[in-house]
Amino acid sequence: MAKNDFLNEDQKDCLQELMNISYGSATAAIADIIEKFAKLSIPKIATLSSENFKDYVKNKVDEYHVCYLVSQSIDGKLSGENLFLVDDKSLKNLALEFGLSEIEIDEDELKDVVLEITNIISSTTSSKLAELIETDILFAPPHVEIIDSAQDLEDYYKVEYNHIIIISTLIEFEEQNINSELVIMLKDDSITYLRDALDKVMDEY
Repeated sequence: MAKNDFLNEDQKDCLQELMNISYGSATAAIADIIEKFAKLSIPKIATLSSENFKDYVKNKVDEYHVCYLVSQSIDGKLSGENLFLVDDKSLKNLALEFGLSEIEIDEDELKDVVLEITNIISSTTSSKLAELIETDILFAPPHVEIIDSAQDLEDYYKVEYNHIIIISTLIEFEEQNINSELVIMLKDDSITYLRDALDKVMDEY
């Protein structure tokens, strides 16, 4: 198994099903807050090694030009860090869905919106995933950064994880679309736990 394929295909398929449920819970929570219907595309799962992550980030920054990155440490059987990545256009769309007008949207407002969204998406998604694999998870307060180059992220983000899971999805509202990615960086012992938990889920169903 290659270093970036630390989950086999069956485990990836199982995780995608669980993340579809988990991300769906987060999307429903957002829709309840802003009182608007939201449709979630099926989350796409990719696994990366730390060596591949630098190229991945560079490509994303090149694609987004400016993006907002929110980091949140997680602890428990799933221990590591969640990164929530959203481009500035999608974030502005989301701010409009939250009821802000064009003239109200500035950098501070966007940071407030992305922190609120991360509290929902990162916390709700990870908590639901933990529930589905029968464990608990703890969260540190999130922290936001504006990233406009891959070097910015390298300078900001020094800790390396061997195992990285990328969950990409599109949240569609009636008038706006929001592209976002949840990046889960897990410590080695957490990957072992996750693999065993996914195998257990598959054995039970």
